[in-house]
Amino acid sequence: MDESRLLKLKVVAMVAVIVEESGGEFLRPSSHRDRGDEWVRDHRRVIIGRRNLFRAKSKRSSAR
Repeated sequence: MDESRLLKLKVVAMVAVIVEESGGEFLRPSSHRDRGDEWVRDHRRVIIGRRNLFRAKSKRSSAR
């Protein structure tokens, strides 16, 4: 097989893969990537040394 024919076959194969993938499913983030409920977020904040959610929400102004 000559070089130009091999190159054309490679291009056709790549286009076929792209066309097939574009019509299919798309990737979604897993359910484990959500933020979690307030209890989980509260404990994460406390672990890294920030105020818990109760105190953060009851504060009148945000810290900047």
